[in-house]
Amino acid sequence: MNLGIKYHFLLPLLARLPQKLAYRLVSLYGRLSIQNHLDERRVIIEQMRSVFVQLPHAELERIADYFLCMVEREALDTWFFKTCKTPQQVQQFIQLENFHYIADARKAGRRVIISSGHFGRFWMAGVGMRAQGVSVGTITRDGGKTNEHGLPEAEYQYRLKKLAWLQECFGGPFLVEGDLIRPIYPALDEHVMGLFIDVPYVGDKNGCVTLPFLGKQTRFPLGPAKLAKRAKALIVPFYVFESRAGLRTVFYPPIDVELLTEEDIMQRLVALLEAQIREFPEQWWLWQALPLMRQPSI
Repeated sequence: MNLGIKYHFLLPLLARLPQKLAYRLVSLYGRLSIQNHLDERRVIIEQMRSVFVQLPHAELERIADYFLCMVEREALDTWFFKTCKTPQQVQQFIQLENFHYIADARKAGRRVIISSGHFGRFWMAGVGMRAQGVSVGTITRDGGKTNEHGLPEAEYQYRLKKLAWLQECFGGPFLVEGDLIRPIYPALDEHVMGLFIDVPYVGDKNGCVTLPFLGKQTRFPLGPAKLAKRAKALIVPFYVFESRAGLRTVFYPPIDVELLTEEDIMQRLVALLEAQIREFPEQWWLWQALPLMRQPSI
């Protein structure tokens, strides 16, 4: 399907339907669209095979197909940012577990950074947190004034719309990676800020650390650890899991960074990410980027 039709007509139309029906239909659309993503599917399977060597090919295919359908459900989430307003509506959409880690730290006057991998329908954690009275901001690679990543125009415009709606829903600042990020420090006094374990890229001023990950040495940007150290903030890891029962955000015990090195911090975050991937490989977004992460340098 043409991306313009998908983003201008299909997804807005589905969002008008009852929530459960809308997500069933977009999942069906995802299954029907798999033939349009065979190259992506092949790469995902190839990378998973390098990690899960004992899984039969049919199971790797099932995992890849699940992921491609999840991508469509995550896209539909964008339109529900606008309709999930009350705590009751949000609770029907996403459950928060161990949210007291956030609430207790904020009550104690601590700065808080939440951190996750690109895993599951991760943006929905901020929707759930805002419904509980906690505003959230983030640093994103998208959102610049130019389409510097060379995305199809319809995809680029969709991402701009998505980020604008997310920021309205989250209530905190959305800073663009590469711009001056000093505003993150005062922002942490008013909001929780979300940072993600991402792929390394050329010109990263924060540097990278190499850690064991999914059976091989892998490079990770040090940005989350550096920012947390400089801001004297707690890091609360979180992961959003999807199942037939709905979405579930799990917050993990806070990491007090004061006495840890940047490498120690990233080691803890990466170990938690790996644990989630090994249990739920179908929900990790960066299988295609794994070869880039395993390059010795960029």
